[in-house]
Amino acid sequence: MERRKFLKHLGVLGGACTAASILGGRNLITPSMAALSTGNANNIIRNEVNYVRPAVLPQVIHVFLYGGPSELAGNLTNIEDINANSQNPYPTNLDPNNAASIITPNGFWGGGNNGAGGEIMESLIASGDMTIFRTIHRLKEDSKAHRTSIFQNLTGHLDAENSPGMGTTLAAILSAHDAFGKAPEEMILPFVSFEGDSLVYEPAGLDVPLGAKYIALDQNFRNPYDRSNNSALGGPGINEDAIEALARSTAQREKFLKVREAFTKREELSEFISNSFNAATIDASLPNDPDNGGAQIAYPNTSFGRRMKAAVSLAINNPESLFISMGSGGLGGWDDHDSCLIEYPNRMRDMMTSLEVAVKHMNLTNRDNIIINVYGEFGRNVNLNNSIGWDHGNNQNLMTFGGKGIPGRTLGKIVGTTQRIGASGVNRQFTAPTSNSYQAEPFSIASSVYKYFGVQNGEVINDDPPLDENAPNEAI
Repeated sequence: MERRKFLKHLGVLGGACTAASILGGRNLITPSMAALSTGNANNIIRNEVNYVRPAVLPQVIHVFLYGGPSELAGNLTNIEDINANSQNPYPTNLDPNNAASIITPNGFWGGGNNGAGGEIMESLIASGDMTIFRTIHRLKEDSKAHRTSIFQNLTGHLDAENSPGMGTTLAAILSAHDAFGKAPEEMILPFVSFEGDSLVYEPAGLDVPLGAKYIALDQNFRNPYDRSNNSALGGPGINEDAIEALARSTAQREKFLKVREAFTKREELSEFISNSFNAATIDASLPNDPDNGGAQIAYPNTSFGRRMKAAVSLAINNPESLFISMGSGGLGGWDDHDSCLIEYPNRMRDMMTSLEVAVKHMNLTNRDNIIINVYGEFGRNVNLNNSIGWDHGNNQNLMTFGGKGIPGRTLGKIVGTTQRIGASGVNRQFTAPTSNSYQAEPFSIASSVYKYFGVQNGEVINDDPPLDENAPNEAI
């Protein structure tokens, strides 16, 4: 069945979609369409999606870099040609012919504490914990517009305004095929956002069971189910027992069965978060690092580092958390039209330092089913404009970490080779895959996630096939 026809059957064509928390909190909400009943949607998914449940379900941590990150931290292989043609020169330490060059052997942006995390990338590739796809390059509808690209990449569809987000689609597939191993209502936090409302969970008319809907958590481990945190109920000092007794007495009649179930679920989630997912418990559970004298691993004490610690700790301590959306909050936006040489390396280094600890955390706890994907809506030009920035481009990196135990996963690779395109001395200069290079649309990232979870024919729900894990390794 064609994907568009499939979506039409689901009732997700012809309406508008809802998005939030985009571009630094700018709200782009449009009215959502009427939801289908869960039964109808699940019946269609069950009949059209060829699904085989893997022996162990993956867990995916989805890091989306809003604003469009430059590829250059992960790909300086063309920098000599770029610098020879750029309107403004790059730093001399990014000249591969300079004895003081900070470019790493595989063309990453090194420089230690002043660089962009290149040494960490080299280390993680050498240890088989990371693969970088350097040619995520859009050929279909290459608009280079924030809204269009964000919508399309987080839904996996060209018709993004009318399509459900990747997380919602995954929830609907797993629910319809009874893949959780228990009823969705019995799951603890299967779909989570650490970025508030996110397009990756946009329903667009595709309904899922209540237990499989996403829940937003606080990176500071604030319990959203604790009534003392609810200012509408009076905040700290409220009589929790009295409110609970009143709520339960109101829901005793048979017609309020779902209400009673909701109260039970609230209590269960509150207990889990209070007892198992709080700052003290999480910090106490961090493993010891034999490479650092047996001291506990330590995430960077930055906003992004704390968020990464929260996401990875949740995945490790709660195997039922299957899809966790992080965004890139705490790093700042990636819309580097100016002053990029000052801000971008610091941001990349902060991110890579946190990811390095995350990988160690997963390895020391023997969690080989957790995958971390990092990418954005598009790449950047490689010309330094007169504001010393990069304007909107196309080619970007996907950095993917962990998941060594997932069948078909191949790590420790550098995939894709690029060339500079564009006339000398003008702004519109960019990289593109060479004629013999592997190239993938950004939609392939969503397809790969569905494949890891057991979807055999992702073409019915997505616009491109999964990434080719067997693409050649281009490591220098």
